[in-house]
Amino acid sequence: MTTLIKQILSSLKLVILISALAAMSACGGGSSDGGSTSDSSSDGGSNPLIADGDADGYADSSDNCPTTANSTQADGDADGAGDACDPLPTTYTFTDTVGADTVSYTGQTKRQILLSDLVDAMNALTEDPAATVASLNYLFRFDSATSDSATSTFALTGQSLSPNDGSGNLTYGSISSGKDLIGKIAGGNGVGGGETTKLIDNEFLGWSGGDSDPIPVEFVDYLFAQLIAEATDGVTPNISISGGAVVALDTVTIDSKGMNYRQMVQKFLLGAVNFSQATNDYFKTDFANALALEGSNAYTAGEHDWDESFGYFGAARNYGDYTDLEIRAKSGRAAFASGYNDTNTDGLIDVRSEVNLGASVNCAKRDVGSASNTTPTNFTKEAFDAYLVGREILKNAAASGSISAAAQVKLDAAIGTAALTFEKCLAATVVHYINDVVGDIGNFNTATGEYVDLASFKNLTKHWAEMKGFALGLQFSPFSPFRVDAAAKANLVTILNKMGDYPVLANGTQGGVAFTGGVAQYEADLLAARDLLQSAYSFNSENVQNW
Repeated sequence: MTTLIKQILSSLKLVILISALAAMSACGGGSSDGGSTSDSSSDGGSNPLIADGDADGYADSSDNCPTTANSTQADGDADGAGDACDPLPTTYTFTDTVGADTVSYTGQTKRQILLSDLVDAMNALTEDPAATVASLNYLFRFDSATSDSATSTFALTGQSLSPNDGSGNLTYGSISSGKDLIGKIAGGNGVGGGETTKLIDNEFLGWSGGDSDPIPVEFVDYLFAQLIAEATDGVTPNISISGGAVVALDTVTIDSKGMNYRQMVQKFLLGAVNFSQATNDYFKTDFANALALEGSNAYTAGEHDWDESFGYFGAARNYGDYTDLEIRAKSGRAAFASGYNDTNTDGLIDVRSEVNLGASVNCAKRDVGSASNTTPTNFTKEAFDAYLVGREILKNAAASGSISAAAQVKLDAAIGTAALTFEKCLAATVVHYINDVVGDIGNFNTATGEYVDLASFKNLTKHWAEMKGFALGLQFSPFSPFRVDAAAKANLVTILNKMGDYPVLANGTQGGVAFTGGVAQYEADLLAARDLLQSAYSFNSENVQNW
């Protein structure tokens, strides 16, 4: 063989070898998202023949952040740009392509304020023969045509509020025009058929007192009627306390059977209005077909629906900037420690964006309650992050005019996480109050049917009504673990039935009738209900015992 032929063959072998090595490198591992091709060789080195400017193992041509190293290729909003170079928002602030604000949930804020004012109205009731249900219906069945100019009783000590009427008054109309509570209650307003299809099997679970087969609005009306009866009957219940003494109950919002009407109304409506609307209405939107602008507004119908769910959650726009202790308004930095923050530094606290209300506060309380445990919860972050991701996806969709298949998957996941975490905050609060009621029972003198003092009786009624009121709300979300099947529904019914329609009192009665098995059996029933809640939500047992 001549020297020339040998040189040609050697060159061909080299070309073949280089081609084979390039092919092997090109067939390397894919990304965690199942699409991009890794440029890393099996020994961790980079192929010098393929451009990888940020040296993260992904070719520039397929890297979703070609100039920012991001080996995970994470893309939370599925917009094609990785989170490392296109970070997800950290505050609930969204604008359109020309910079106009697209966030709107003023009606939901108004309902948060109407409910707060309803609590004020109930707390203000005294023994008065002139008291009427109308004083409560004024806020529950709010008539904006006649009352939007009225001033709310909502206040933050030492703070000026916005929006206002120009004279510093927080009027209902300055927050949002129209709106009431009854029009958004689960099961409908009781007029013209209602929306019972949004209840589990078209029925309201967990209450057998009063109307034998009520819907939620009828339950509220029953509570109002009973409360006004307490305020107008001229009778003051007496409570037996230690040492054989008898003291007069000093409020009309609690009856002799231990029903705390003020607490029951508020906690029930937080579920039957706020939680129901957030999940059973707005999270059920067909977002892929809600991409058109809503009227002359800057936001699409889908963006608005998402915002309205967020408004019912009740978080401030910069919720993620708060610690859990600050959200629950107990301690922290001076600018955050009372549960609100003047984010825009205008000297006013905007109730629509700068205050934490409703369920958003319950989430923080439960996080604080588990903070020192082995497996603490982080409900505040989980819920807020899900709301932010979903809203970013809808912002992108508004700009592009469509939701990609990948983005829809991310959006559905955000809906599921936000809805379930919202519910977990309520369910964990039920667990918290079960623990409180069990603690109250431990202070009973069952031999004499006495309480340590009047405060002990009032605490029992408060804790019981909060427990039962929040528990009733667990039936209002289509994403609930209690909606999975008939067995799950049966577990919820069992939980509500074990709580009963009234607390078991120190004398062993419930609703004026001797409770079978007495106080000891009722305590066992509550702990059994707690176990069912723990199982349904996969709560950590240490957290359940310590909440």
